[in-house]
Amino acid sequence: MRRFVLLLLYLSFVADLFAQQTKLENYFAQTRAGKYPTIPIEIAKPENASSALNALSTYLNDSTVVIRQRAASLSRYIGTQSNVNSIRAKAINQLVFASKDKDSGNVGAALLYLTEFRKKDFSKSNLDTLYSIFKRKQAHLNILIRLMGYLEIQTSKNDLYNLSQDQSLGRKDRWTAMLALARMNDEQAITDVLNRVKRMPLTDAVVYEIFPDLVFTRRPEAISFLVEAIYSDAKNCESPNSDNAERIPCAYRIMEMLAPVIENYPLKQNASGDIETTDYTGALQQIRNWFKANKNYTILRDTY
Repeated sequence: MRRFVLLLLYLSFVADLFAQQTKLENYFAQTRAGKYPTIPIEIAKPENASSALNALSTYLNDSTVVIRQRAASLSRYIGTQSNVNSIRAKAINQLVFASKDKDSGNVGAALLYLTEFRKKDFSKSNLDTLYSIFKRKQAHLNILIRLMGYLEIQTSKNDLYNLSQDQSLGRKDRWTAMLALARMNDEQAITDVLNRVKRMPLTDAVVYEIFPDLVFTRRPEAISFLVEAIYSDAKNCESPNSDNAERIPCAYRIMEMLAPVIENYPLKQNASGDIETTDYTGALQQIRNWFKANKNYTILRDTY
């Protein structure tokens, strides 16, 4: 009886695996035909994750650009949906491989996918490969530089310092290199970053374009600077409501961007990044009170 049960389980597994492979083949056949098929539900099942990633290896080496891009997208989907270390590691291996793609669009997509994984998911081999990709100075260098800063790839520090000082590069490239160094706890880099930001007026452009860079560094000095800005009632920012021309305190936006990086933060974000509240005025006061009572808050560093 026990053997019969085991046989049934095995046959069920084989049937499910066959169905999964068939669905993947259909998915990529439709992609080749210029269609946008939905992700096969079979690959989302935890028991199918490893075999699905194995099957995707073939498509990651396909000669067609869009097939390789969709394969990387599915690797990202399987990896980020899984809590199994080996599955996440396998997905990262595939995405690091995709970061060497001949198509620049595929490279950019793969690098962005990698930012969705936790730092501890990456192996030393992954870090070494990303550094070797960086040395080639290929497309989407800014994304890669930030990724290296997040992953704290120490072998890149001298290269990043040279980039941050290279006047032949654009200002954005030099700034990105400095941010990456700051994320790696380089004291001079965070000092230079903050000195530049403190000279800027508090405007929409600074809040929406520069303050997220401070958040990225995860440095206590940078986060402290943002926390202090939360207490300001100065109405220097435009309302997100296009029907309301009245300017509002920038503190509302700042309290949103701090939500994912402070441990036990009392407010949560929805999928769009907005704070889950119907009373923004009350939420802002709640955050101000929370920071006053929690001066030794913990900054989360294991996410991008």
